[in-house]
Amino acid sequence: MTPQLSTELLQALARQPDRPLQVEDPLTHAQYVLVRLEAYEQLRQGVDYDTSDPDPRAFYPAFAAAVQGDLDASGREAYDVDGIPQEPS
Repeated sequence: MTPQLSTELLQALARQPDRPLQVEDPLTHAQYVLVRLEAYEQLRQGVDYDTSDPDPRAFYPAFAAAVQGDLDASGREAYDVDGIPQEPS
């Protein structure tokens, strides 16, 4: 059974129909927010996504293709030696 809103809550919601309503539990003083179901579902969709870390190896082929031109650029051989890059001779 879904609890029903009291007359007091209905009146409070009517006074601010486009905003969430903050309410307080008189026993515990815990704060709650009442929002329309549609708004809650939109919020939930925004945070309900897969947060697992992707495998970085899946990006290697795309990264290699993106930097291939830079790797083949003339003068790149100066970076293939240890130390400070030197101007090509």
